[in-house]
Amino acid sequence: MPQAEPPLQFDLDDEDLKLFIDEAEEQFELLDTAIVQLEDAPRPELLQAIFRAAHTLKGSSATIGHEKMTALTHAMETVLDALRQGDIAPTPAMVDALLGALDALRVLAVEVATRIDSGTDIQPLETALRTIVNRQPTPAAANAPEPASSRMEPSQAATRAMGAAIEHGQTAYAVGVTVAPDCQLPSIRCYQVLQELDAISTVHECWPGRAEIDAGAGEYAFTAFVTSGSMADDIRDLLLAISDIATAAIEPVSASTPGQANERGNAAGIAPILTLVDPNAVGASPPRAKASQSIRIDVERLDGLMNLVGELVIDRTRLQQIRTQLGEVLRDAKLTELSQNFEETTNHLAHITGELQEEIMRSRMLPIRTVLARLPRIVRDVATRCEKQVELITAGEDTELDRSVAEEIADPLVHVLRNAIDHGIETPAERLALAKPESGTISVTAWNQESSIFLSVTDDGRGIDTAALRRKAVERGLVTAESAAAASDDEVVQYIFIAGLSTARELSDVSGRGVGMDIVRTNIERLHGQVTVRSEPGRGCEFIIQLPLTLATTRALMVAVNGTVCALPLVSVTEALSERNADLYSVGGHTTLLLRGRLLPVIDLGRALGDARTQALDGSRFVIAAKHGDREVAFLVDRLLGEQDVVVKSLGPLLRDRKGLSGATI
Repeated sequence: MPQAEPPLQFDLDDEDLKLFIDEAEEQFELLDTAIVQLEDAPRPELLQAIFRAAHTLKGSSATIGHEKMTALTHAMETVLDALRQGDIAPTPAMVDALLGALDALRVLAVEVATRIDSGTDIQPLETALRTIVNRQPTPAAANAPEPASSRMEPSQAATRAMGAAIEHGQTAYAVGVTVAPDCQLPSIRCYQVLQELDAISTVHECWPGRAEIDAGAGEYAFTAFVTSGSMADDIRDLLLAISDIATAAIEPVSASTPGQANERGNAAGIAPILTLVDPNAVGASPPRAKASQSIRIDVERLDGLMNLVGELVIDRTRLQQIRTQLGEVLRDAKLTELSQNFEETTNHLAHITGELQEEIMRSRMLPIRTVLARLPRIVRDVATRCEKQVELITAGEDTELDRSVAEEIADPLVHVLRNAIDHGIETPAERLALAKPESGTISVTAWNQESSIFLSVTDDGRGIDTAALRRKAVERGLVTAESAAAASDDEVVQYIFIAGLSTARELSDVSGRGVGMDIVRTNIERLHGQVTVRSEPGRGCEFIIQLPLTLATTRALMVAVNGTVCALPLVSVTEALSERNADLYSVGGHTTLLLRGRLLPVIDLGRALGDARTQALDGSRFVIAAKHGDREVAFLVDRLLGEQDVVVKSLGPLLRDRKGLSGATI
């Protein structure tokens, strides 16, 4: 029997492990989006962001002793540095190689969590990256320190360059920065300091040197001589905003200083900076940046808090009902003061509960950019496989939604995008023949409206072929020929959500099995949302997904039917009418409601939920008009009880055979 491989060993405990995984995932998401953008425009700030993320991964993986991650990120840095220097230009092959390395890094990060060797061979990836820049730096060259890096004085070359910059209106500064003693990754902080200085000034010389910092050898002190058009306070504030920076001192160097430098390069006025970079010395400038105002919280704790608040909301509602009932008793007993005190306390408790619920809800909210950030990579990969050119445009990235909703919406959104590329967007040759741009466009837009979030996915492709949908639906026996012929084009478009129906000409790994859009509707409806689709032949298609901002609580209209209290999601309710004021008609033996020119089927809610009792229309009941997607209906109920926040709990198999019920609440 073969022996099990020994677990991998890394230099970190359980707490550090979670920190490493969280930070790595943040960098992966950033790289996933940014690398794809390289093909369009290798902007300096984009390259800087990619380089910084790769360097952060290299530093953290080197700290825990993950040699494969360190080597692979260093190979990525080689390509990125060549891009920054202008030695090479971005190409699709380069982006493919960088994305391939990123995928491997994700796998290697899993090794840290599981301590199991994935067997990933990074050698081909390293070779591909080095081939792109047509050079293979040796370890010695990559880690070689700058000469005379221990000096705390500018070289003659740096002094001359600073003098020339001063003559052109720049100001020369000596910069000294210390990293907090408890910082676990000082090399990364030194790298960030250097990057920020590069963005706002010209760095003529620094200690440690660039090569040392790029190799991850930065320590707790950093010194540099720079020239800049910015004020000293602005530079200091920029540096102090970096995490774990303890002090930052900026000392101007007089205009006469560089010209008076002696042969050793020592300049008057530079000496004060020497004390500022001593980690054991007190900095001349006190830290002005505030301590971090955010902390990482395990999502399980937030979920636990949300569950507790849900129970509190239920008790708040029950207490308000008891207050109403008990208030009448106390007033009848002439205990007015006790009744007032009880009502004030109950109102205050309800107010505090509402604020607590809102604050915890806000702590669970996150921008939808965390979902949208994954899409450029997906669009690029699918378009490449389909041999199409597609541009993705996103808007509304700052729109916020609950974390649980964000996690659930990702898969349906990916299905819609894949379908849009495979079925909607034409090939470049087809688009040119139709006088369209060679590259297709897909737009994903998010926005909030009341208590819902909306996502629109629009493409400028061929639209949905309703004739093909009719034919396929009849061929597969999913609809009758008569109903298909009688259906309008808008109704036929909805056939795409029928399980097993696909108009793909051939089966591929992208689509063709007829399950994608069925999954989309099922998953969205499970989230108490709805999806609608509009299509214009030859012009494109639009999917609109509507979801609740949160799944924790639901605003509902409470109704009573045959002694049972039911909650209808308020987002679906469009109107409530008394039976005597509603335009009710009998059409073909079925009751219908005429509402603003539309005929809605009327469903007796009590009978629909299994109560066999019948009740004649006598004008005493109420009619609730509701809408779900493109479907509209009217419910007949006995009484309206008002609106209420409810916490819906699943009853699992107990409600499995009861259509229309999603759960229970108190």
